[in-house]
Amino acid sequence: MSFPLYAPAEEHDMLRETVRALADEKIAPQAAAADENEEFPWEVYKALVAADFHAVHIPEQFGGAGADALATVIVIEEVARACASSSLIPAVNKLG
Repeated sequence: MSFPLYAPAEEHDMLRETVRALADEKIAPQAAAADENEEFPWEVYKALVAADFHAVHIPEQFGGAGADALATVIVIEEVARACASSSLIPAVNKLG
């Protein structure tokens, strides 16, 4: 059964691909070390900030990407796919 009305927009699919590529390249290789060393993943944080994925929900007028709720969830989900601990970076920023 298909529900095209509820399908993600093309922009959301492109966002998922972009975040997944970043997660595979920059986040996943550091995930085990961050957990084993019980350290904040600073390199992951820097990569998310450089890509403007650390707080995508911030409105554009305040310097953010102005992403909607679904885009924010996609970012959190894709980061969590690579490293659950690192997904707290965009997730906690959303809570604020």
